[in-house]
Amino acid sequence: MLKFFRKYARGWFMLAVIAVIIIVFVLYFGTDRGSQTASVIAIVDGRTIVEADVREEYERLLNVARQRYGAELTPEMLKQMDLKQKAYDDLIDRHVIMSKASDLKLQVSDEDLVRSITSIPEFQTDGMFDERKYRQMLRYNRVSAEDFEALQRINLMANRIEMIVREGVKVSEREAFDLFVLQNQEVNVNFVRVSAKDMRHRVNPSAEQLKSYLSSNSSLFRRPEQFKIKYLYFSAAAFAPERISDDEIRDYYNLHRNIYLGKDGRQLSFSEARSRVLRDMKLSRGMHKAHSGAREARNTIYQEDNFDQYAADNKLNVQTTGFFFVNAPPKEFATVKGLAAELMSLRHGDISKVLATENGYYLLQVVDKKEAYLPELKDVYAEVRRSFIEAEMQSLAAREAQDILERAKAGEQFEKVIREKGLRVEETGFFLPGDVIPKIGLVEGDVETLIQLSAGNPFPEKPLVVDDAYIILKFKEASGINRKNFEEAKEVYKRILLSVKQEEAMRSWLEGNREALIKKKRIDIKKLPQEL
Repeated sequence: MLKFFRKYARGWFMLAVIAVIIIVFVLYFGTDRGSQTASVIAIVDGRTIVEADVREEYERLLNVARQRYGAELTPEMLKQMDLKQKAYDDLIDRHVIMSKASDLKLQVSDEDLVRSITSIPEFQTDGMFDERKYRQMLRYNRVSAEDFEALQRINLMANRIEMIVREGVKVSEREAFDLFVLQNQEVNVNFVRVSAKDMRHRVNPSAEQLKSYLSSNSSLFRRPEQFKIKYLYFSAAAFAPERISDDEIRDYYNLHRNIYLGKDGRQLSFSEARSRVLRDMKLSRGMHKAHSGAREARNTIYQEDNFDQYAADNKLNVQTTGFFFVNAPPKEFATVKGLAAELMSLRHGDISKVLATENGYYLLQVVDKKEAYLPELKDVYAEVRRSFIEAEMQSLAAREAQDILERAKAGEQFEKVIREKGLRVEETGFFLPGDVIPKIGLVEGDVETLIQLSAGNPFPEKPLVVDDAYIILKFKEASGINRKNFEEAKEVYKRILLSVKQEEAMRSWLEGNREALIKKKRIDIKKLPQEL
């Protein structure tokens, strides 16, 4: 069977589609590393990870995101995903698993390897291994069977490691009951709102106060560096192939058919999805070629110092900006991650590294630069005064709320303290603790505060901050718990909690072993994600 795979296979592939065989923390294996002069970002037990690995894994993750979200994918969503960091971490984690599997002397037999590959559902038709499907996938990916087999061995070893870690995780009945309570017990809470806007009448700053505020908060008002640049843009559209064969389009569709859905969730047929498939393929291949073009341009310009001449020789359009603040670049650079840091590292005439966007790559050269400066008070008087007032209002409200809370926790009657302050006590009514509290609003990240309140501990450690207000909570009562309902649902809660704890254990295992390998100098980090 291995001979068959080596004869017809050409690579590893479809990590997003055949995720059933790859545990969540093993993502990328085997790539044509190209030139051995590629920049090394890490060395793990003698194995190197290079910038090309991170770039290709990033682009793979980006393509998966594009295919999953389509037109709904926004720059804000991409920023939250932080795909570069994820690509970087996934590659390091894969090598951590390889190293620990070696330490544990875990091995995978050829029989186990064949069995795992032939059992992949995406390679089967009617439950049987389908050689046609297998060849089709290999033809599309154009890589070696040896790489794919190596990936499968790592997956099987990783599954064994995962099994070892997961088997050590247990869930007690008390833990299951606590989870049941969290999801089923409602609470009723009294609260007082201390709003910053109500402190406005207390704030009337003098000129001397504003001058001092400007001096002590200079970073808020300092005008950052300004840059004037010229640049080349290598768009994916310009480098996309004019024609892609029907066989390639169909292969791509068959590999990724699950992501091509209609508005009603129905899987689209090949004819219905063909235009979208073609667009995705052109974008992916265009991005790859655009990056190669940008890298070649950067290397040549850097060595020969011929930005304009290179552009002219290669019929590229050089564009020039006016001066702009480093923290407020022109809109065409809005999605360029790390632009400010890159510009700050450059001097007059310097060439940037290749900078990526969702649809292409930029290459910049600094034409001129103006240093940062702190304006005088008269030039920013209104801005400083507004900032001072807002900060002072917040400070006064925070002190007021903290005073109320400390006096109540010290034993003073809560309602009496509130009356002295001219405020009023409100009541939420019964609700399940979560990110939204009735009559208060969104308190994302402070759910733990609600969970810790009880009759014996009615006040939190500190006020909640919601918009411009400080909220002091006081536990009033909790609903009862139906023990019979818990007994009926106990096993479900145990399974849920076990899954959560196992995932936490796996993540902890990876992080702990990564740190251990770094301390033992078995992992040598050469570059961090922000340096790429």
